Amino acid sequence: MAVLRPGEHPGASGARPPLPTLPRCPGLRGYLRLRDEFARLNFRHAADALRAPTPAPAHDAVFGTLPKAATDDGFRVLDGLWFPGRGGIWQRADLSFVRQARGRWLSSSDARADTAAAVVDTLETLVRDDAMGLRHLVLWEVCCLLRDGGERPGEAEAVALGVHRGEAGLLASAVAAGFPATGPARHAAETLNDVWPGVRLREAERLVTRLPRACEYSDGPADHRLTALVDGVRARAAEVGRLAADGAEAEATGALRTAARAWLGALRLARDDPRAQAGLLRVAALLADDPFAPAGSGVTAATDDRAVRLSWCAPERGDRRGDVSYRVLRFPDGAADLAVETAAGERGPHSVDADAPVGRPLRYAVVPLLRDRIAGVPRVTAPVLLTPVVTELRATVVPGGVRLRWRPDPAAAEVRVTRSGAGSDAGGWGASSLVRLDCEHDRVLDVPLAPGTYTYEVRCGYRDPDGDLVWSRGVTVTARAEQWPSPVEELTVRRHADGGRVTIAWRPPALGDGLLLPWTAGPVEPGTDVSDLVGLVDRLPATAVGAESRVELAPAPEQRVRVTAVSVLGERAVSGPSLVIEHPAAIGVLEVRRVAADRAELRFDWPEPAVLVRAAWTDGQRGGERRVARSAHRAGHPVDLPVSAAECTVTVTPLPRPDAVAITPPPTRATLPAAPPPPPPPAPPAPSRWITWWRRHWRRRRP
Repeated sequence: MAVLRPGEHPGASGARPPLPTLPRCPGLRGYLRLRDEFARLNFRHAADALRAPTPAPAHDAVFGTLPKAATDDGFRVLDGLWFPGRGGIWQRADLSFVRQARGRWLSSSDARADTAAAVVDTLETLVRDDAMGLRHLVLWEVCCLLRDGGERPGEAEAVALGVHRGEAGLLASAVAAGFPATGPARHAAETLNDVWPGVRLREAERLVTRLPRACEYSDGPADHRLTALVDGVRARAAEVGRLAADGAEAEATGALRTAARAWLGALRLARDDPRAQAGLLRVAALLADDPFAPAGSGVTAATDDRAVRLSWCAPERGDRRGDVSYRVLRFPDGAADLAVETAAGERGPHSVDADAPVGRPLRYAVVPLLRDRIAGVPRVTAPVLLTPVVTELRATVVPGGVRLRWRPDPAAAEVRVTRSGAGSDAGGWGASSLVRLDCEHDRVLDVPLAPGTYTYEVRCGYRDPDGDLVWSRGVTVTARAEQWPSPVEELTVRRHADGGRVTIAWRPPALGDGLLLPWTAGPVEPGTDVSDLVGLVDRLPATAVGAESRVELAPAPEQRVRVTAVSVLGERAVSGPSLVIEHPAAIGVLEVRRVAADRAELRFDWPEPAVLVRAAWTDGQRGGERRVARSAHRAGHPVDLPVSAAECTVTVTPLPRPDAVAITPPPTRATLPAAPPPPPPPAPPAPSRWITWWRRHWRRRRP
């Protein structure tokens, strides 16, 4: 069919009318939120919200019901937004119509009435701003619904959405001819009005590149509203580019204040332009380093552990001090393009950055805002280097030297410890010596160390961007190394012939007095500081025999004794070797009972303080042994022995601990009788009388 030409009547020429021009954007800020509200209220589009329920007539009306439209064939949307009215008269959806719809919602009994009336308020605002805005919105929504319903929507689908039959076919054909489907293009069209007009120029440019293109204009959208938005974005981008060029040129010539004004103008027009922000911060840093900068125009930064505290001077009251807020940015020195925001909307002239990176020079920029508009050139700090020091540094005097402990920062790559001071004897480090110590990440043991007072300094090293170490300030602690006794080297034990006594001997230590103490605490390593325990325990009486000291002990049965050699010098004492002496009790009750020819049960009283007992048996030719633990004995089960049928001798002996010196009691023995012989086999039963008679009868008949 031929296309209708200008000036021709469709009925006369037989040509088809041209397809309507469809919108390329909803033309409404906040459209996505409004669409979600429509879905929650079960409205397909804005036209459903305008068709509020009609209030029911009064029952006592004199003339009965009022006249209504004969048929409701839907609304028209191609040439304005029209709804059918009474008597077949079409009503245009203007400001008056929208107000009436809102009133009908408020007077209805529908559960959605209040929310629907609030939605109609939004539509009334749209009509106030643009007389054709409501038609534009409804047409966009209907086109989206038709396009999402299928690839080739038809007249029936448009009628089902409420469109008048006279426009449904043309509208469906226009949608099928090229309306964008769901995707990035449509989403960009629906959100561009939320970004632009505004200060987010670069985001608006990204949305423009995704907009749906019309076939009539290869370089831009066909919608005049969308065209105006795109033209505004392009004009703003050109202005920002001009200001950025001026700022770069002025910065290159050293006109820093001129460059700052140009970069500030560019950033005011494009708040999300990283180049404009980096240029302004870079020039502001150069201005902050100017030695002739006015006092009070900078920002003071103070480091506190892992935080940086900023303070600056607020503007005077004549500069609308109460309306000014601040945005704080942090960037590496010399890399303004890597700026990140640390605080937004600060009302007072101070801020705290509790998550600042360590080990690299940083700068902070304070951007003043007046009602969300950049009020001036940012104030920039001098370079700030955050190098946290160690915490909880403490020194403990130990035998032979000093032990240091501290808590390093988790970001510290290395820790350095230096010692300064002097020893009191000729073997010391010398006066005012400075020695670097090999240390772990959180501790160091400085031994051997001559007596004297020493000062230790601990620093943390952090990696900078080049991989080099940046060191924190030092934290110092003072400790005094003291003269300590030498530990006793060895204890020797000799058992007496009577079996109930032992003699413990040792040689005196090289420095200090050697003692032997009963030890009730847990075992300690030789060389441990036991100065606090020596005064609480009575020493064992010792006798000197030549170069040795001796102590004689006779532990009672069922007793375990631990003794430790201790060297004492003044108020200091260190531990030496230890001994455990056990005297298990003799086994008083021993019972063995045969329960089968090849098995016997053994019961006995446990010989404390032994932890293991050996049970052995023999019949003169064969035998065996079994080790019984104290835990198994306490369970109450007898010891099962796989013996032979012959008479056996069972011997039970307590076993000492591997690290103990034992005064072993004599073993306890018991005899297990032999198993009784097996009974003889039973005699065969006597034959019965019938069997006896039959045998006699059979013998008589034999020839």
